[in-house]
Amino acid sequence: MFAVKQALSADLCVEAQVEWYRSDEKHGGDGLALRWFDLLHKALETLSKNPQRHGFAPENGEWMRQYEIRQMLFRPWKSGVGWRVLYTIDEAQKLVTILQIRHEHRLRMFEAEDDDG
Repeated sequence: MFAVKQALSADLCVEAQVEWYRSDEKHGGDGLALRWFDLLHKALETLSKNPQRHGFAPENGEWMRQYEIRQMLFRPWKSGVGWRVLYTIDEAQKLVTILQIRHEHRLRMFEAEDDDG
């Protein structure tokens, strides 16, 4: 089993998404925010068992080149569009570090220097 931790940059991504859902009372508000948050954490927990099962992210070799960056797709809604969970694996420490949680429609980390996160 691997321990799973989130980098501050991933925490900020999660906080921003939760706030966005909360601010949209028309489409669910707090209830939707809580549901998304719970589903995300259930998905992240699965990385503790077999983080190698997900492939490399497009960012691998292009962003934070000192790491092998993998991605897990997180699609909680029936729309099929979701988020990309970018993470690294430290085999020696049995540790998965979540670097970013990005909506699939956002640019890749290496595509925009002035990207906000």
